Amino acid sequence: MFLGAIPRRPDKATAYKELKKHLTMLGVWVAIIRATPYVAHFLSKDKDNELKLEF
Repeated sequence: MFLGAIPRRPDKATAYKELKKHLTMLGVWVAIIRATPYVAHFLSKDKDNELKLEF
């Protein structure tokens, strides 16, 4: 119907560049989420307790 509104497919080089950027951002977020409990435990004032994660 309105074919002008459909975005064109990027070339392979642009697609790989964007994919690499998105995978890097995903990896950074996963690393931050995984490291947060350890950093919080390290910075906590109560040093006698062990790391406990309760959901």
